[in-house]
Amino acid sequence: MKFNRYSFSFKTFYLVYLAAIGAFMPYVNTYLEKTCHLSGSQIGLITAISLVLGVCVIPLWGIAGDKTRKYNALLQFSLAATLVVLYFYSKQTVYPMIVLCAILLEVSRLGTMPMADTQATNYCHKTGGNYGSIRGLGSLGYMLAGVAVGFIADAFGLDGAMFATYAVLLVVAFGISFLFPKYETEEQNNENKEKKANVGEFKQLIKNKKFLTCLSLTLLLPCVVDSAMNYGGNHLTVTLGGPASSISLMTFCNVLPEVIFLMVALKVINKTGFKKFYLFVAIMTCLRFGVYAFIPNQYAFLAASVVHCLCVAISTVASLTFIRNTINPVVLGTAITLLNAAINIGKAIWGYLFGIIYEIFGSFTMFGICLIPFVLAILIILKTDCFQEIDKNIGNIA
Repeated sequence: MKFNRYSFSFKTFYLVYLAAIGAFMPYVNTYLEKTCHLSGSQIGLITAISLVLGVCVIPLWGIAGDKTRKYNALLQFSLAATLVVLYFYSKQTVYPMIVLCAILLEVSRLGTMPMADTQATNYCHKTGGNYGSIRGLGSLGYMLAGVAVGFIADAFGLDGAMFATYAVLLVVAFGISFLFPKYETEEQNNENKEKKANVGEFKQLIKNKKFLTCLSLTLLLPCVVDSAMNYGGNHLTVTLGGPASSISLMTFCNVLPEVIFLMVALKVINKTGFKKFYLFVAIMTCLRFGVYAFIPNQYAFLAASVVHCLCVAISTVASLTFIRNTINPVVLGTAITLLNAAINIGKAIWGYLFGIIYEIFGSFTMFGICLIPFVLAILIILKTDCFQEIDKNIGNIA
């Protein structure tokens, strides 16, 4: 097979960048509770405030990208800003400054994935590539870094392990971004002179029933899962009394199946159709969180975590493929950033709610409450006809 340097650059970027996220996100709440001595409600408030304010900013990334077509420059700015904020975050010890740095970190990093996804999905659409294989390498990086940091933390402490690893990997990702293909060909430049994202197209996008259904299901499935799993490390180490390395095992069980499944997720969707795929994921997620809520055993928790790959496939391959094939390409960047904005709104609401529930009632109750939005998602999937058209042409999606 001929070596494709552009495909390789995307895969390497996702591998490294999501490794940076994996070195930080699974551990940050544990760090805030154990090192900074914050309560569950304080952690939930940090999550909620940072995400809500981030939502006010994230649509601007997509609009700026669609207007300027400078997706890569915006990605590089996001990476550089994240690195600067991360340094100051690592130095904070008082609650107000931790809140401020958490907000700035969220706002600065929010541009990275939408700008990378816009470039990667456009590249795959143009060349017939598989976004799932690119995203799968990112999951591999997330798993490797997440596992490594847990064991390093047991030996040397959590603070230095997660901050240093995150920073180094951000620097590497920044360098790789210069290897991306140029987004616009001369033909696209000529087309873009005639087709510009305007206010009418933006209004049409936010009224699109199919797009809104996709956002709703994302809020009720992967968004809830991710928000609850922010307390997965707390559940294992505080509620169940496990060591910090148990967080590494959780990351391993979550992400290894994810790496494998994302490689074939598009083929699975092509075979089952979007509606059946979403329904299957919702049912399996209910079963997973039923285990979390009612079985007080860390090995049962870890075993149930292997189906995490299904929700990740919805928030990445399924959502992006669905959007790419159902909305106006002129506002693709805006659509992807709005998807990310919706995810952050959901995480803000659920994260704050889960923080309060975790502090007052504990993690078992928190996981049980998650079953409510999952059941609601099942009802929406059974009722909606938004998947009908794309499922009729399922063999032609890319």
